[in-house]
Amino acid sequence: MNTRPSVDVLLVEDSPTDALIIGEALIDITEFAHRLTHAETLTDALAHAEHARFDVVLLDLGLPDGNGIDTFRRFRQVAPDTPVLVLTGLSDISVGLVAIQEGAQDYLLKREIQAALLSRAIRYAIERNRASAELAASEERFQLAVSGASAGLWDWNPRTGALYLSPHFREIVGHDEDELPNDMQAHYQIIHPDDVERVAQALRAHTQEKHPYDVEYRVRTRAGEYRWIQSRAQALRDASGMAYRMVGWILDVTERRRANEALRESREELQRLSANIEHIREEEKTRIARELHDDLGQLLTALKIDMGRFEQTIEGKLDEMSRGALRGIYGVIDQLVASVRRIAADLRPVMLDDLGPIPAIDWFIQEFSARHGIAVHAQLDAGEVAFNPDSGTEVFRIVQEALTNIARHSGASEVTIEIAREDPFCMVKISDNGRGALSDARRNRKSFGLIGMRERAARLGGELAVRTAPGQGFALTVTLPLAVVEAPDIDGSDSAGMVKH
Repeated sequence: MNTRPSVDVLLVEDSPTDALIIGEALIDITEFAHRLTHAETLTDALAHAEHARFDVVLLDLGLPDGNGIDTFRRFRQVAPDTPVLVLTGLSDISVGLVAIQEGAQDYLLKREIQAALLSRAIRYAIERNRASAELAASEERFQLAVSGASAGLWDWNPRTGALYLSPHFREIVGHDEDELPNDMQAHYQIIHPDDVERVAQALRAHTQEKHPYDVEYRVRTRAGEYRWIQSRAQALRDASGMAYRMVGWILDVTERRRANEALRESREELQRLSANIEHIREEEKTRIARELHDDLGQLLTALKIDMGRFEQTIEGKLDEMSRGALRGIYGVIDQLVASVRRIAADLRPVMLDDLGPIPAIDWFIQEFSARHGIAVHAQLDAGEVAFNPDSGTEVFRIVQEALTNIARHSGASEVTIEIAREDPFCMVKISDNGRGALSDARRNRKSFGLIGMRERAARLGGELAVRTAPGQGFALTVTLPLAVVEAPDIDGSDSAGMVKH
């Protein structure tokens, strides 16, 4: 034998006659049993609602301490999850309609209440309230899950074009509601021009051909920068297979894209380093050239001087044959010195110790422009800097590496180089008109091209700063303390690299 469900009913009605009629109608209902609690004032009803749970409330809007829609609002504040059926007279039906708009399940005309009508209204109210609560809970769980994933929601109607964007969606793309309305065309306007057609094609492929929708594209923020987002979605379809709704989410994947780009660049740089191992050999050649030129060359010259002193010591004691032999030795020494200098010159095209860094840079600029077709504007006459051999070499190598990187990566047609004395610093500034790049301090620090230049600047107690942006070229500034740049040689002599302008 089936037991009828029991429904707890709170009747809020100050008219004894209306309360009696409603009570008798409840008794006549056969679909469920009921337990009735009656309150004649809103105050009593609120007290009951605070201390007990009711399946449904029958609420008269005209009470001694409550009138009209305000009665419903006050009760709703205390029991927002309880379904309410508004009781109204023929003269205030419009108030009942307003109550429905604000959350009431239905309204009933008190003079037309019958058992069948009341039973159906109560059952529908309870069922609709249960379904609404489950939907709200489901949406809340979904929102929590999406919020935990730092995702932004979007909901699009392909038929009408209506689009809903969640607050977190706008936060991710960096726009407020007044800047990005719920309109698909408005969203297209912030997509990078190079990505618009790809996004549109992905939408068409999903809605028309049922291909998966998973696309990454760039959006322009309020600040004018572009960020990468990943967008995934699923369309809902009618019986004919036509998409009538599409719900999806987005994630900010900018950092992941940058990390992947940095990894790709690192791999390419490693490949370039491997392919250009000859460049490392050139550095070794330079070291050997310095040793040949400085050490062996000086030793041979010193030998020639000593031989001259020896000849003076024994002057008058040598016959013509002995003097011829000495002249032969001098000739051999001269040939050895010339050979050493020639070999050193072959190993190191510009002898920095002989010429100084500024002439060396001039020579390299000419070679660079001829090889790469890039115009270089050099301003190397802005002051007087007495480079010592080590600082001169480091400055030359910084310029050399900067120009090499520009030729490889920037796509520039012009380069400006300035070396100036700005007490108490020596300033080295290099800039181009190339494509530039996103300003990313972490990536710049890890760039293989910049690592060597930073290390060279650091060895001289200086600093290196980079300024770049897409389409605005690349600018490098090296600040070197003159106290180090112009420090005398270890033996205390003046620097051989003094260059006056």
